Amino acid sequence: MKNYLFVATVLLLGACGSKDQQFCDCLEAGDALNSYSKELFQQEMTQIKADKLKKLKAVKKAQCADYQTMTGEEMLKRKTECN
Repeated sequence: MKNYLFVATVLLLGACGSKDQQFCDCLEAGDALNSYSKELFQQEMTQIKADKLKKLKAVKKAQCADYQTMTGEEMLKRKTECN
């Protein structure tokens, strides 16, 4: 029983200090989408570019699904942990 309690304590303490990698991936997906969108304003749209934009949007949506209701304050806090 002591071993289980020790393992649970170690896991909880480790989780407190670790960053949320999924949130960091969400930020990266958003940055990639924003960067590509900015490029498209300066270029002619083609079907290949439209497909890439659609794919980047889908990746961002999937990566960020768990964070849609998060407050701005919490997002900023987690963002600092990604750097």
